[in-house]
Amino acid sequence: MPENGERHLAQELRGVGLSAYDMPEWKKDAFGKTPTFGQRSKLSMQEQRESLPIYKLKKELIQAVHDNQVLVVIGETGSGKTTQMTQYLAESGYTTKGKIGCTQPRRVAAMSVAKRVAEEFGCRLGEEVGEILTDENLSQYSVIMLDEAHERTIHTDVLFGLLKKLLKRRLDLRLIVTSATLDAEKFSGYFFNCNIFTIPGRTFPVEKLYTKQPETDYLDAALITVLQIHLTEPEGDILVFLTGQEEIDSCLPVSVRENEESR
Repeated sequence: MPENGERHLAQELRGVGLSAYDMPEWKKDAFGKTPTFGQRSKLSMQEQRESLPIYKLKKELIQAVHDNQVLVVIGETGSGKTTQMTQYLAESGYTTKGKIGCTQPRRVAAMSVAKRVAEEFGCRLGEEVGEILTDENLSQYSVIMLDEAHERTIHTDVLFGLLKKLLKRRLDLRLIVTSATLDAEKFSGYFFNCNIFTIPGRTFPVEKLYTKQPETDYLDAALITVLQIHLTEPEGDILVFLTGQEEIDSCLPVSVRENEESR
């Protein structure tokens, strides 16, 4: 459990008004304003990229990749590491030596990240962005980025082992391992005690709330929480993390699901 005064338990806040705890500044600013719909950001694609925490460390990050065959990168969700690092490497010339591969532990994430990066990079999905591994020596690739390495699965564990052996054969190959958690030391130890690069900061403020007891049905609890936020919090967006496509489909309203299927 966190230290007293630092965080609040979600169960304690159920049915309690907003005065139950000090309201953050960002929430105070949101109350009383006229609701808006559609895209909220007025920034251009390039301005959005430059507003990410990782942008300030672009040169240092590229230099770290150049100096180390293997590099563990730690950055919080929203720091920009997933969408920006591969583009920085491409801009610095790594694509002249081969392709840049970025793995994702989940299919949904792989598709959505590829789509976003393709939009930012200014190409069609499946051309410069969105290709897959084709040979066991990865001879077409100059950099491989293992993103969200802490979300370990049997597939990612096998990939870790294969890449560890491959690094001994291909000294020119660069490997970047990213994680949002503090497992950096474990990953560094596994990959030859490589150096660790930390990206400080996040794009949006974050509040952490906890339940006192485990939920019997976390999917149902997630939906209830979404409704509570919708009814009691100021106008804004809600992002829910689920474990796979099946759970996402079951949570979507029928009208939204039918609209997606018709596309």
